[in-house]
Amino acid sequence: MRLPAMQLERIHHVAIICSDYAVSKRFYTEVLGLRVVAENYRAARDSYKLDLALPDGSQIELFSFPDAPARPTRPEAQGLRHLSFEMHDVQAAADELSAQGIAVEPLRIDEYTGRRFTFFADPDGLPLELYEAAPGKDLEAFLLELEGALHLREVRASAARLEELLDDDFHELGVSGTVWTRAAIIEALRDEAFSERTISDFRVLRMAPDVALVTYRAHREAIPQRPAANSLRSSLWKLRAGRWRMAFHQGTPLA
Repeated sequence: MRLPAMQLERIHHVAIICSDYAVSKRFYTEVLGLRVVAENYRAARDSYKLDLALPDGSQIELFSFPDAPARPTRPEAQGLRHLSFEMHDVQAAADELSAQGIAVEPLRIDEYTGRRFTFFADPDGLPLELYEAAPGKDLEAFLLELEGALHLREVRASAARLEELLDDDFHELGVSGTVWTRAAIIEALRDEAFSERTISDFRVLRMAPDVALVTYRAHREAIPQRPAANSLRSSLWKLRAGRWRMAFHQGTPLA
């Protein structure tokens, strides 16, 4: 079977035009927690272009244009209808948005998939949806994926990826007794001598709707710079703006 010449792989970005750039920038970065990739002001157009990234690499381009007309909202116009974000805990995210004074519709169940979803709006009334991740991806499997990512060479060497996974107030009690802040650990990992790591006996205890305690055993492979080592690990993960991020980590060496 001959494959078509055009093989679309995924959505790279969605472009949004806002009316108040400062307000929308704060909304998408501080409320929704998207990471800034680049910000440029184009004087010839009197326009800002803000590139924002989601954890999977897809992006939102936020534009400001002078005198752009308002978007039709009700009744709904033809064309692009809304923008939807997938997440693990829709209810917790909706509660957090409500606590910040953002109107969120009551949760509904998709009659075809059985998954929960809700809608809210950005500062210009653009409908945004929160859609529940597939049921097979439970919290334990999801946090194992996130915890495991922090053991990967490509993640540990990337300040941007670490900033996505570590909470702003993150701190760690290392196996050596050193206390690490978020900024310090990102800087230290930049030039680390990397060792392969494996996780076993992984367990998750849900402390609250937006807090989970993770415990496991970690094995670090030997490299010329240091011997192999085993340790007990515990992490505290918090759900903020619909995203789970590590707030605390501790390692205890094993003989």
